[in-house]
Amino acid sequence: MFVNTDALLRALPNAPDVLAKLRSGEYVLHGGVVRHAAGSEKGGRIIGHLLFPGDSLHTQESLQKLQSTLTDGLGSLQDGMGQLQQSMGTLQSLQSANLVMSGLNLAVTTAGFVIVCRKLNRISEQIQSQSVAIAQTLNLVRDVHERNILEDEAQFRALLLTAQQFCEQGDVEPLKGLIASFHKEYQFTRLVLERHAPIAASHIERFNEIRLLQDRLVSLGLMLSHVQMKTGAVKFSRECLTQLGTDLTSLNTRRIEVLSRDRTVASRINHEHFTDLTDFLNHGKKMMPALVYQADVIDLEVRHPGLIQQASESKEILLVAA
Repeated sequence: MFVNTDALLRALPNAPDVLAKLRSGEYVLHGGVVRHAAGSEKGGRIIGHLLFPGDSLHTQESLQKLQSTLTDGLGSLQDGMGQLQQSMGTLQSLQSANLVMSGLNLAVTTAGFVIVCRKLNRISEQIQSQSVAIAQTLNLVRDVHERNILEDEAQFRALLLTAQQFCEQGDVEPLKGLIASFHKEYQFTRLVLERHAPIAASHIERFNEIRLLQDRLVSLGLMLSHVQMKTGAVKFSRECLTQLGTDLTSLNTRRIEVLSRDRTVASRINHEHFTDLTDFLNHGKKMMPALVYQADVIDLEVRHPGLIQQASESKEILLVAA
């Protein structure tokens, strides 16, 4: 499908009308969407969608530049303060999300898929180096010996390499055959995390392994979303992101509940444990804006194929007209 980029796309820095209305509070940001502010005649109506550069450094710089532009002269503004503060909060969330996710177009672009593959490979290497500790963690759900771990890891790496090859070559049909394996890896990782979440002591004794497995869960969710997208299953691609967000929220909620109830374990948490645990929980929370943004990007790519690739090659935030 041909996209008239002149009519549809503008670099946000070259859209002074939009920036001015964001500053005045007439427009507000909801995730990566610019809308008319609530209470106005067109309250809630979409003005356009933001698309972020494929390079995480460019994304971060662009978000900081946008934040600086919006706050410039803030003290002189009398109207729209509430709406502007809401937009600033959204920007701060997206900046945090960008740092957490290392780029905000991971679920759609091939470049993003490669990033996730590399991250999963690094996680796999860490898991291999911590095989004994991981085995003890997994023993809650099954008896795993070193040979089984090596076989599981070999199958997992083979799955990643095969999926990457099929994605890069555009082999859709064989890629569909890998979806069940990705689901299995995701569900197994989630079940292990769910088994540990209500055990307060795990968050001290097994903390490093749990954090590693949760990183793997996130990467698998993004990868599964990408594979679904490549095979044309847009609905399921979005659902993967939604489910990932739900799972992360549920796991962290359970952890907070069990730690707040178990005073014996809580008394064993030293300053280092507390800092690590707090960072871990905040890490999961900060992913939520990025996952919402990713879901919106998938819808946008379906309506206008090729836009995401253009955005990934840009050094500026792009505004896509509604």
